[in-house]
Amino acid sequence: MMAMLGTFVHNNKWTFDGYLSPSAGLKFSDIDNGIGGLFQVPPAGLLQILIFMGFVELTWWPATKLDGDYGVRLGKINNWEQEPAKELRQKNAELNNGRAAMMGILALMVHEKLGVSLIPN
Repeated sequence: MMAMLGTFVHNNKWTFDGYLSPSAGLKFSDIDNGIGGLFQVPPAGLLQILIFMGFVELTWWPATKLDGDYGVRLGKINNWEQEPAKELRQKNAELNNGRAAMMGILALMVHEKLGVSLIPN
């Protein structure tokens, strides 16, 4: 889902002001759209992203919690103890949204490699 959000944001030319890498003189606005932009990010920046993702996976969303319930309760939105039938429906909806996002980003990557733009200029 984050990949799709990133694609929408970057393809609409919404970028941070300033430099991605001041030492290399690389601005956020200099990064290309799509997969090609990934290879323009300096290796130290990619390493920072990977370290942050690992930190989140190991501390905030531990892989030992396979059911996806991390104990965060948002009032009546996911009060599964009071309404157990709601739990299965919400978990299935989350799985299906994730699958749809994966298929969406895969389609965008395939079309990018084929040279066909799905996003109007």
